Amino acid sequence: MAPTLFGRPVREVSAYAFADLLIDTGPPATASRLVAWARGGPVRRVLLTHHHEDHIGGAAALAEELGLPVLGPAGAVPIFAEGLRMPLYRKIVWGGQPRTFHAEPLGEVVEGEEYRLRVVPTPGHAFHHVAFFEEGRRWLFSGDLYVHERVKLLRRIENVWDHVASLRRVLALEPELLICDHAGILEDAQGRLARKIQWWEDLAGKARELRDQGLPVEEIARRLLGREALLTYASLGDFSKRNLIRGLLGGG
Repeated sequence: MAPTLFGRPVREVSAYAFADLLIDTGPPATASRLVAWARGGPVRRVLLTHHHEDHIGGAAALAEELGLPVLGPAGAVPIFAEGLRMPLYRKIVWGGQPRTFHAEPLGEVVEGEEYRLRVVPTPGHAFHHVAFFEEGRRWLFSGDLYVHERVKLLRRIENVWDHVASLRRVLALEPELLICDHAGILEDAQGRLARKIQWWEDLAGKARELRDQGLPVEEIARRLLGREALLTYASLGDFSKRNLIRGLLGGG
């Protein structure tokens, strides 16, 4: 699913139908299309990995128009009900502000006739992020835990070392298939997760070396990752390479 500008997708995200579940619901811009797709189909429950607008944008419509129950991380349930605070650039990218909705808190597992999903706490990208691990098939529905092996930009509020710990937590489950909301359905789940961890850890080591030489964060980011992206300026620095370097230098 993707909002469009002049007929071209701005940024893409996926939701996944699995058995009688829908995992995440895309951005506000595609909510009506998602409801049309789900109407009369097999989906009976909606699961959310976290509270960001590109994952909860269709939840209110699915609940109101189709009567589907929504379940999400316990810590995010109040955010769903009260409304998400969003900077302007994110509203532009994802097509507006998600509507509020009621959700029930997830337990430790979600079960059905054909599946058993373990709910795995995976904070870092978001405080209350969770992943879903289908134990029999060894499938990992990872939300925004993975996205890419070499993520270079981070929001100010993200915690990169919590994120690394979460990656290690799911890697220990030995998943075989990685089902990512942005990267798609990927084989070699363990190799991909391990390489993402290694990328950030190696980057942290290089950043520390440059810091010990007296370089500021901005210069370290430029040397290791190149110039800032256009999105950094559009977000007034909320989403940047500097944020990643600053986070990597802050712990580990």
